[in-house]
Amino acid sequence: MGKGIGGGVPLAALLCTDAVACFEPGDQGGTYNGNPLMCAVGVSVIQQLTAPGFLDEVIAKGAYLKSRLLEMSDEFGLDGERGEGLLRALKLGRDIANELVEEARIMAPIGLIINAPRPNLLRFMPALTVSRSEIDQMLAMLKQLLRHSPK
Repeated sequence: MGKGIGGGVPLAALLCTDAVACFEPGDQGGTYNGNPLMCAVGVSVIQQLTAPGFLDEVIAKGAYLKSRLLEMSDEFGLDGERGEGLLRALKLGRDIANELVEEARIMAPIGLIINAPRPNLLRFMPALTVSRSEIDQMLAMLKQLLRHSPK
């Protein structure tokens, strides 16, 4: 496993039972192996994830994002939303996602980076530490884009 375990710092881990382990500690080397800095970051990430209330707040922010995307879907006549937690997608109902991605990127004054894995779908993957005000800011920018999108 990797990516999130290092909070942006290159770090990975291999988890398995003794019955299937093919490595002894220290056998595997590579860029994502733990050096003191990477391991300190990994420990900090795990401490944050297991802090009392942290994951409850992540779940609450995921529910908030879901409800706001559903409101937006109703407002603009889209096809709803889907996802789990903070990993969500807005179903557009028409193939305008790529245009929205480009328009979002160049929005004044700051731009918005969104992802379109399909021509009719926008995907959102905010950090677990995203604030509700940051979610609201992203949604306000997205509404602005949808108001000016082709029908």
